[in-house]
Amino acid sequence: MNNQVYLLDRGEADSFAEDYFLSICGLKNREGGKYTRMLEQGMQIRTRISSGIDLKAVVSGFDSEVLSGNTVTIGATTFICNGFQQLKKDKVHKIYAYILTAGSFELDDSEPVLEQLYADIWGTAYTDAGLEVLKVKLMEEIRQETGNHKASVLEPFGPGFYGMDVDQVGSFFEILDGDRIGVKARTNSLMLPLKSCAGFYIAADEETSLPSKDCVSCRSDHSGCEFCHAVIKNKR
Repeated sequence: MNNQVYLLDRGEADSFAEDYFLSICGLKNREGGKYTRMLEQGMQIRTRISSGIDLKAVVSGFDSEVLSGNTVTIGATTFICNGFQQLKKDKVHKIYAYILTAGSFELDDSEPVLEQLYADIWGTAYTDAGLEVLKVKLMEEIRQETGNHKASVLEPFGPGFYGMDVDQVGSFFEILDGDRIGVKARTNSLMLPLKSCAGFYIAADEETSLPSKDCVSCRSDHSGCEFCHAVIKNKR
C-alpha cells in the first residue's frame, strides 16, 4: 500500500460526527428549551456547510521493521514518539501513516461568532468521525490480509500526542502525497484545509495497547519515557 486514497462515506461518519458535536457543545443528554434551540441552530449550521464536508485520506502501510524503540523510520524520515516505545515489534502487523481531511468548514468573518463557532466544531467533529471510519476500513483490510480475525487497529495518534513534537506534521508530507487529497503543509505544524490531521494507526495483535491515558497529552522529552511514573504504574 503506497499513497492509497480513501474516499470516506459521509453517511458512515454522520452518526460519529453528531455524537462528537453534542459532546463538544455540552448538549449531550441535555433537556430544556435552551438546549433544544442550541441544537437546532447547530444542525442548521451543518446544513449550511454541508457542501464543504469532504472526507478523504491518503494512507501508506509499512511493515514493523520501521519500528525501533521510540522511533519509526521511513526512508530518510524519522518520527520520534513515546508511544512507540511500548509497542512490541513482533506483535505489530502494520504501521499506517495517514493524512486525512474533513473538508472546508469556514464561514465568512461577517457571520455571527456563535455560528462560526458551530461551523468550526462541526469541522472538528467530522475530522474525528473520519478517523473512526478510516480505522474500521483499515481493520477490515488487515484482518483479511493476515487471516487473523482478532487483529486490531489501535486508536490513531500523531504530532502533539505521546510526546511527538507538533513540528513533525511536516514530516508526513515527506512520506505521503497530500496533494492527492488536496492537503498542503503550510508550516511544519499547520495544514490546509484547517480541518486536516496526520498521524499513525498501528495494526497489531488484539492484546496490544497504547500507553495509558496519562500519557496521551505527554509533553516530556522522549528520553525520559521509561522513567515516567505513568509507565511504571502500568507495569505494576
